[in-house]
Amino acid sequence: MSKQKVEHMNLGGAELVASIGRLRSELTVAQVIGHVVIWLLVVMATFGIGALFWPYAAVKMIIDSIVIRDEYAHSTARLRCNFKSGQQLGHVIFWLIFIFLTGGIAALFYPFSVAYIAINKTELIST
Repeated sequence: MSKQKVEHMNLGGAELVASIGRLRSELTVAQVIGHVVIWLLVVMATFGIGALFWPYAAVKMIIDSIVIRDEYAHSTARLRCNFKSGQQLGHVIFWLIFIFLTGGIAALFYPFSVAYIAINKTELIST
């Protein structure tokens, strides 16, 4: 069974999927520090409004740094998050209103919503 292919077998309702590789992050500490510094400046310059956009950038940066490697450590594919700025703006406005209407309680669920949207906007790109 090749590690490059996904082979399916039906086992009476259960499905067995063969491994296609391992996920590895190519994110460096310097990238994370640079990201945090830039977003701190953005948040201060926008008087806190940028804080609502930061989770999208953080999740996108993490997802975009993930590659799939085969058993020989060769890169076979990578993840790419296609969450556009206009979609982010609409999502932020909705959540800003929702957070205001719930007296801040909805803010606890906001990061989960961002992760949900980002994962659903992610695709696997062959390298």
